[in-house]
Amino acid sequence: MSQQLSLFDPEKPPQPSSEVTPSLRIRRLVTAVGSAPASGELTASMPISAALAVWMESRRRAGLSENTIKNYRIDIQLLADYAGAGASVGEFTTQTLNDYLEWMRHKRRVPCSSKTLDRRITALKSFFRWLTPAAALPVNPAEAVVNVSVRSPLPVVLTELEVSQAHHAARQMRQRKKKSDMRPHILLTLLLHTGLRKGETVRLVTNHLALDDPEQPHLYVRYVDKRHRHKERKVDLDPEWVQDYRKYAEHYQISERVFPWSVRLLEYRLEDVSTGARLKKHISFEMLRWTCALRDFRDGMEPEKLRRKLGLSKVQWGEMRRKIRRLLE
Repeated sequence: MSQQLSLFDPEKPPQPSSEVTPSLRIRRLVTAVGSAPASGELTASMPISAALAVWMESRRRAGLSENTIKNYRIDIQLLADYAGAGASVGEFTTQTLNDYLEWMRHKRRVPCSSKTLDRRITALKSFFRWLTPAAALPVNPAEAVVNVSVRSPLPVVLTELEVSQAHHAARQMRQRKKKSDMRPHILLTLLLHTGLRKGETVRLVTNHLALDDPEQPHLYVRYVDKRHRHKERKVDLDPEWVQDYRKYAEHYQISERVFPWSVRLLEYRLEDVSTGARLKKHISFEMLRWTCALRDFRDGMEPEKLRRKLGLSKVQWGEMRRKIRRLLE
């Protein structure tokens, strides 16, 4: 162990390590570990690079999306590079992991946003939560690592009063006699009800809207890039929004894209709502997505249903749910 301490020197740049591909031996380890974590050849003396390969294979068998698995691999591989691929999993302590996070935030010389750091801490916790019983570690070194979401600012959301004020301002913009504009109202009400991402909103096309059933209208979120297919989903629409949309589509002669304007212009329209409602907050796509999620969660929507509605992986949903709960405190 004394010879390995230098591997965790935060001043020492990470050593490159080769990616481990799952072999027949790895698959056998996964099979052994899957039902009885403490059995098999997985021990505290196993190198972290080998343990990572076993974990990746177990995550695939658990049915996680390829995108989530890819991010997990990148995040834990960075830890392996920092410590040295030969470092055994039993050498890691809470202090080791905190030193690693400190290096990543301030000494790696590569920008690391709060969102990225949050994801990497989540990966650490998930990895060692699986590894501790699997390798019979005496303690889970990641359990006491503080998640960055506890330290990072919470997202800004609209209160119910502010939602009401925003609705009123958007309706006034739609109904004014001179220079009436229906776009703020259609955009605001869609986002508050569906929680779509900015990119999903601007890519929305008319043939992704299913409006024939007046009682159960819905839309389909589609992705061309197969890497994001796990985000595809069906999202219910508000029947009242459908009525307003038909008038909007006729007025603006909507034929393909539901919002055939630039992202910047749509952002300006949301800012117009903030101004019209005399809000100190600046309404944005992200703020409306979080407001939608918060309201649905507060109103009792089943967590798994809400996760699917928002197009989140289980890891992403775990982080969002923690923040939503803090917002509701």
